[in-house]
Amino acid sequence: MAALGRHGRFVGTALVGGPLLVAGVVWASPVQADPTSYINDLHSAGIRDFDGGDPALLQLGYKLCTQLTYGATPQQLQALAVQRSDTDRGPNGLTPQQAGDLVNYTLADLCPGA
Repeated sequence: MAALGRHGRFVGTALVGGPLLVAGVVWASPVQADPTSYINDLHSAGIRDFDGGDPALLQLGYKLCTQLTYGATPQQLQALAVQRSDTDRGPNGLTPQQAGDLVNYTLADLCPGA
């Protein structure tokens, strides 16, 4: 009879603790990249007509994530984005505000853990 009591307590604990454990794992899981939000956010900031279209913007975002994990600061990446944009596109390049948006949306949408 004592064994049944221990078994019953174990089952009761498992029934209560199991869902809590699963919920904890789900809440603790890392934040995922959201490429759709990234592209939508860039379009809202006026960054649309990029050579190569949306796939090129997404590739750029992932390159920025890599640079952030290597230790580059958002300010460094913003300055670099303006410089390269001016070199590649001249007066049609990114404004400093758009470069800042590019880096900020990259952080928020593609590499939130960086």
